[in-house]
Amino acid sequence: MQFTRFLTAALIAAAVPAAFAAPGYLDQSVPVNGRATGDFLGKINVATPVEVLEKKGSQALVRVSGWSLKEYPSQIFKAPGVRIEEASFDEEKAVKLDPKSGEKTVQGNVWVRSSAQGWVPAKAITTNINALWAKAKARHADACSTCHAAPAANHFTANQWATLLPVRGGRTGHTRKGANELMFRWLQEHAKN
Repeated sequence: MQFTRFLTAALIAAAVPAAFAAPGYLDQSVPVNGRATGDFLGKINVATPVEVLEKKGSQALVRVSGWSLKEYPSQIFKAPGVRIEEASFDEEKAVKLDPKSGEKTVQGNVWVRSSAQGWVPAKAITTNINALWAKAKARHADACSTCHAAPAANHFTANQWATLLPVRGGRTGHTRKGANELMFRWLQEHAKN
């Protein structure tokens, strides 16, 4: 009897690939497609947690979950009213709203639990978020201490970081693109509440 349970557990474990066992994180921002072979839907951002649903060749079908504005559901954010963007889509219908799972009003805006799924390069998925954060922290020390002491991540809120390191660059020319993209995400994830 015990051997049968062991054998059943071993067969189930062998049938489920390792990538499905732990939550994954994207080690870079990647395009997300409606099919493994194309059909562009949008972009999932670096360090976004994803659930791997299926693998097909070099592609993985993933689900990203979070919160979306009820009136503008083409983006998924980590939390209602917090500007940590997990993913953005060209088509609003790519994001599925689930008001039964949660709905919150923040500053007059209605936020709804949401999710979307699509295909991404499997090689961009890692289970080691700590390695990503170490890389981001090193970039922060390098990029932000040349002219001044680098502020601690928890010196500002996630929304304040969004205005301090803009998409197009501020007076310093720093942007949250390229080498700074992961650093920006780390700053927001480790910001004060």
